[in-house]
Amino acid sequence: LAEMLGMKKDVVAKLAEEAGIPTEDIDLLRRYPEEFSQWKAQMVAREEKPVFPIRTVRNPERRQERITEQLADGTKKEYEERERSVRTTRSTIEPVLWLREQYTNDDGQMVCQICKKEMPFRKRNGEHYFEAVEAFSRDHFPVEHEAQFLALCPLCAAMYKELVKKDEAAMTDLREALLNMDSLEAPLRLGYLETTIQFVETHLCDVKTILEEMGRSED
Repeated sequence: LAEMLGMKKDVVAKLAEEAGIPTEDIDLLRRYPEEFSQWKAQMVAREEKPVFPIRTVRNPERRQERITEQLADGTKKEYEERERSVRTTRSTIEPVLWLREQYTNDDGQMVCQICKKEMPFRKRNGEHYFEAVEAFSRDHFPVEHEAQFLALCPLCAAMYKELVKKDEAAMTDLREALLNMDSLEAPLRLGYLETTIQFVETHLCDVKTILEEMGRSED
């Protein structure tokens, strides 16, 4: 009717029509600019991936020697037959503390090694909730050590345990990729999804050293 009578449209109404947004929503933005700015900042932060942490190896040879020494004195994974198979040697290592230190960046964000996003929530004590997932079965990694674990968000952890830990070929492919990689990201196949696992340098150095030592012992 306004157009037929040649009346000038309200600027906000015209803008709402062109953008396909209800005029009430635009009015809310005008009335609550500070609240909108805070909400916008939160949305942007959720979309942006956090900076992946960096842990450089200053002396690779010495670190490899130390890992080899740890392996010599390391505890072999052992199980006892009870009502179910129960692992009895896990208490000799603390993968949760180790991974938390490795994969928390300078901004205090803990990052998942597969999706590379910040862990989805913090526990009541303020620490990020994550899962320390054993990368390999006992056949590939027979000694207890923190380096055999991955820091994963709940979704990536569930996918890894279902699609890699239960697939011998996928575990073998990952083992070979880790042994031969020259970057900090290893290709990973999660069912039909082709992705990568990213490592900090210290973690990769340790896991490669152990896998290489295991390979020598098999020979």
